[in-house]
Amino acid sequence: MEYPMKRKQFHITEQDEKALKDLAQNKGLSEAEIVREAIREYTSNNQKKGNPLLEMASKAESYMVESAEDLSVNHDDYLQEIHDNEKQ
Repeated sequence: MEYPMKRKQFHITEQDEKALKDLAQNKGLSEAEIVREAIREYTSNNQKKGNPLLEMASKAESYMVESAEDLSVNHDDYLQEIHDNEKQ
């Protein structure tokens, strides 16, 4: 299935241009396809990871935290517990 394309214009350094041209030539692909592949790879490698602090705050009830004071004092313990549970 072919997706509709959007035109984008951006600036790159001469070194980046040379690298892009060389890579496209070596792979037998267009420069545009190399850029699209790079964007897809970059996005898949950099998907938004969970923020442990936000996770800790959202799970505060399950730890029976009575007040924000407890969280501010014991946050390292809670983060370690979350980390240990993710390993299992």
